[in-house]
Amino acid sequence: MAGMGLAVGAVLALCTIVSPAQATDEGWDRAGCAEARPEVTSISGWVSPNACTFIKRQIKFGKVTTPDRVSAYVDIWSKDATLWEPAKASRLPLQGEEAIRKAISQTLGLVPDFRFRGTRIAVNGPAVMFEAHNEATVKGHEIAYPAVYRVQLADGGKVVQGRRYYDRHTWFKPLDPELPDPFADVADGSTPDQGRKPVLDPDELVARGEAWNNEDAEALVGRLTGAPLSAPGLNGGTLRTTQGKLDYLKRFFDQVSDVQLQPGQAVKVDGATYLEWHGTLLPKGQTESVSFGIIERVGDTSGISSDWTLTFDRLPLVADEAKIIELYGRLR
Repeated sequence: MAGMGLAVGAVLALCTIVSPAQATDEGWDRAGCAEARPEVTSISGWVSPNACTFIKRQIKFGKVTTPDRVSAYVDIWSKDATLWEPAKASRLPLQGEEAIRKAISQTLGLVPDFRFRGTRIAVNGPAVMFEAHNEATVKGHEIAYPAVYRVQLADGGKVVQGRRYYDRHTWFKPLDPELPDPFADVADGSTPDQGRKPVLDPDELVARGEAWNNEDAEALVGRLTGAPLSAPGLNGGTLRTTQGKLDYLKRFFDQVSDVQLQPGQAVKVDGATYLEWHGTLLPKGQTESVSFGIIERVGDTSGISSDWTLTFDRLPLVADEAKIIELYGRLR
């Protein structure tokens, strides 16, 4: 916790805020990347040519099912890019084009019909939060799950730094019905919360980061009273009461200790703020910390979703490295 203040200060430098003119003027909002907008739910923020190029490449990869899809994926990345996935025993990101090519080849070997479509996309300068609806067939089981791809772009729209957030628990639960789910019986109370429309400002990030690292469910929920919560394990549903949301977060913290999440990218656009938290935590019953991350979206850019959304991987909360290796063996 000693470095938390400095770390959160660093994220404020990363938080590129769209100006009011950019956020509200229809000319700015609709001029960027018009050809990609019919392919996704919404695009928010001013979209530069670099960001548009990335968005179109990402959409292409999500739709391609032919053998050249590996090349379509690698084309998204710069030659010296890094790719970090939370919930890995190794805390080091993949480095370079060949490592990224090998990783996507292995993934597509396990789930060859993997596909996705973009949903909400938020752009702040070189930073993009690309939300997606993912689908795949896992040993005959049709699965669907959300993901958030957080990237930093360079010239030509190439990704120089990427982080992927999605829930692998959805892959393996059909293969192992005994796989625990700590959120299976979380339910709402009787009376939905009432509160103002939630909006988080950059000057609140220090306190919010401290709340995550202090495992302070009350602080995290209290700030967003009235905001429905959608999160892994709720099977597409939402929690609308303080009781339900507290129960969910307390279940999360019951599964872990030594939470050390640092702020990553903060993206603020008209209607929503995305907050990235990444670092390590120690799952209950395990002896080694694992890399872990959460994308938190507060507010909504499309007008059709809940106002508070968490995206993270449940799998390392309930399975150690040996168990995860066993589960991947079932895919092979």
